[in-house]
Amino acid sequence: MPDQPDAITRLRKASYALEDLPETIAFPQRPGDEQREPLPVVEATVDEIAFSIVEAERENSAAYRRTDALKRLYKLAREAGCIGADRAATAVIKKEGQ
Repeated sequence: MPDQPDAITRLRKASYALEDLPETIAFPQRPGDEQREPLPVVEATVDEIAFSIVEAERENSAAYRRTDALKRLYKLAREAGCIGADRAATAVIKKEGQ
């Protein structure tokens, strides 16, 4: 039936908590292992979902660290007297070199 929603759509509608469920999941990459293709979430086992949670948490931590570093650069630039059109990195390096 062409009007029938696919499995991922049905999952997302099954619970408010699943609205952001991804189409596919990724896995942590161990050195020396072959790259694994993303797996459709509707085909994933419980163990595969657990491994993908580890990878998602790693990605989240990396994104948080980048965000935090950008916030620190912004704060240091403002403390150095920067205004909107000034180059943040240049001002911070100049201030640190004093």
